[in-house]
Amino acid sequence: MNIKKSNEELIEALAEAAGAAFASLKENTKEHFYFYVFVFDEGLHPYISAWSYEALEKSMIEQQITDDEKSWWKWDSADSPYAVYGYEEFFGKVDELLDKRAGGLSDDELYGGEWEARIDCMEEAMKRLDASGLFGTGKERECVVINAEQAPPDDDGAEYNRALRLNPPSSLLSEYLETCENPENPQTLP
Repeated sequence: MNIKKSNEELIEALAEAAGAAFASLKENTKEHFYFYVFVFDEGLHPYISAWSYEALEKSMIEQQITDDEKSWWKWDSADSPYAVYGYEEFFGKVDELLDKRAGGLSDDELYGGEWEARIDCMEEAMKRLDASGLFGTGKERECVVINAEQAPPDDDGAEYNRALRLNPPSSLLSEYLETCENPENPQTLP
């Protein structure tokens, strides 16, 4: 299997699926989103999550989240009402590609090199979606944070560094980075 070609095929499928899911979410809710994230967990199939200011306020009331807890709740992709949004509708091709890639791999290979390749492809997909203007441009873009995360979060700070690579400097990004595991060798804001 040509790894570069296979990764490019996956990146394109991820960008198409996530782009359609995020666009559908924005269109169907008409809310003001500040966080868009691609999540990868031990199920080995990525999904999207997002937070809007409206969903945050509603969920804080419903879940009785205190002001002290708000700083981490605001960024908790698993607790968003939009976690796994559009999965059944948009991610069929991604599922097929991932199952095909997993065929013949040992667990060590699947949870090692393939795990890292999938996260890298998700990051590249988010980068391409950002370049397309999906998350806004200029000042509008500075009011949004995007990332590719793994659940549970990694403890090596990769999530932190991915956020730095994917986002322009902003106060919102700084706020998000405070909730990430700090890496031993952090990148710095540009």
